[in-house]
Amino acid sequence: MNSKIISSLLLSALFLFVSCKPKEAYLEVTNKVHNVKLENISYCGFWLGNSLLPGESTKKMLFSDDMDDVSFPMSGPIRFYMVRGENRVLLQTKENYELNTDQHLVIEITDETEVINPMN
Repeated sequence: MNSKIISSLLLSALFLFVSCKPKEAYLEVTNKVHNVKLENISYCGFWLGNSLLPGESTKKMLFSDDMDDVSFPMSGPIRFYMVRGENRVLLQTKENYELNTDQHLVIEITDETEVINPMN
C-alpha cells in the first residue's frame, strides 16, 4: 500500500513539474540581401538586433510563455530598416512568420523577400 501511495505522489509531482515548465521557442534572422545593411530588426514588437551586414545573423532570441506579451503560436512580419549609404527605408515582410513552442525558426531576408513599407 505504501509503495502505491509513494508511486502516485511521485507521478503527480512529475506531472506537475512537466506541466509547469514554460513553453519556449527561438527565432533568429539572417541578412542575405546583397549590399545593404538591416537595422532595428523586430518581430511582434520584440527587438531582435541592431545592425546586420550581409551574411550576418541576429543572436537567437528566446521567446517564453512566461514573458509578457508572449503566447504561442506567435505570428507576425519581420520589421527592419534597409540601409544603403545615406538611404534608409522602413520595411516589413509581406509574409507573417509563425513561431510555435519548441521551434527554432531561422528567417532569411533575401533579395527575393517580398516587403512593404508599413508607413504607406
